[in-house]
This record gives sequence, C-alpha cells and structure tokens, in this order.
Amino acid sequence: MKAVVLAAGRGQRLSETGPSLPKPLVPLAGKPLVGHTLNALVEAGVERALVVTGHGERAVRQGAQEWARLPLEFAANPRFHQGASYSLAAARDFCGEESFLLVMCDHAFSPQLLQALLDSATAEPLGDTCRVAADRSPRTDAYADEATKLATDDAGFVTAIGKSVAGWDALDAGAFVCSPAIWNAVEAAPADCGLSDIFAVLAQHRRLGTVDISGHFWYDIDTAADLREAERLFAASAAGAASRR
Repeated sequence: MKAVVLAAGRGQRLSETGPSLPKPLVPLAGKPLVGHTLNALVEAGVERALVVTGHGERAVRQGAQEWARLPLEFAANPRFHQGASYSLAAARDFCGEESFLLVMCDHAFSPQLLQALLDSATAEPLGDTCRVAADRSPRTDAYADEATKLATDDAGFVTAIGKSVAGWDALDAGAFVCSPAIWNAVEAAPADCGLSDIFAVLAQHRRLGTVDISGHFWYDIDTAADLREAERLFAASAAGAASRR
C-alpha cells in the first residue's frame, strides 16, 4: 500500500528561543521527525510514499531524501499556512483510486502501530470507509486534554471527532488507512479546514471506523515540552524493545 506523509507545518511552537527549523526537520533522538516517519513506514511494509511539503519546502525535501529507504515522491502545498485540507488534496493524483496510509509528520509512531492499520485493511477490506488509529488507553488525562478525541459506537465506528468531544472513548493517534471515499469527504468539507473536519464528514455517514492501537507507541509533538516528553518516551520504548530481543 502507498503512504502519504503530511509534512507542511512550520513548527513555530517547538522553538523556545527564536526562529525554528521546519517542523519535519526537528530532531527527536538524533533523527528528524520526517526520518522517524519514513523509517516506520518502511518497517511496516510500505513500498512507496508521497511527502507533502510546505514551509521550508526545499529543506524538507532534502531531509526526507536523506532518510528515505523507499521510493519517494513529493507534492508542494503553497497554502500550508491555511487548513491541512490543502495538504491532503495535494496527494490526490498520487493516490488515484487506491487505498493509502495517511500519517502526520509531527507524530512519532512505532512501526507496529502502522502495521496494525495495514493489517486491518488486509483482514477486512475498507470498501467505502476509512479507519483511524484509536488509542483507548491514553497515557494521562493531561495528554488527552490536548489530543484529538473520538467518540465511537458499539461497532467501533466514529460518531464524533475533534478537540472538544463530549463522552469521548479514544484518542486519534494521527494515522489513518483511507479508501478513495476520502476524496468525497474532502469535496464535501469546507475548502480551508483541518483534517478532523474532513473525517467528521465520513463519521456523519458512518464511514469512519477504528483500529485499536492501544499499547503501541505514538506521540503528537506540537510544543517544546511535547518534544522533551517524546524524547523520554522514545528512549523508554527503545529500551523496552531491546530488552525483549
């Protein structure tokens, strides 16, 4: 399956001292975020990826190429300062009428989390639905306060998605497996909107399922404090993996 990496962000909130690197190039454990994302895709079995760039387009493209271990293509989103909908729309030609994995470059993921999404689509074809990686056992209430939340029904379909969802029962981990139905949702959503608004369109029609990835490592990195905590968790996750070998 193909993958789309949204990597257009500025990363201003990650800097505590002044002008910052483009967000995809911010280092985590000695490797840029985009490098972690691309490595996780390869280890999960993805064979080809598109990186959607925006702020610092040339630098991000170069950084991605340096860390790539799979064939890469690029699409530029000149409207990166507006809604993430433009970044997703920039991937349409690359995806065509195929299903694809969609990941955010400002999230760190374990390959096992991404593999769970891919396995889900293999075990049960998507049809006209998409699925979101859903964490039903978030680390702390404080982390959940900032995260995108999901409310789901008994069959695991999302009934609501957003930052302020009453009665939520899972967190959106920032990774999705999408059928071509996503493009109908892009067209139905406002032109300048966030990804949650697009996936909310699918949820309204009961076309956004979930894959339970509870226990797999992921972290949404928006601020310098997030980066420090991700460094700590990343080190702990790596140490745990090494001890199990």
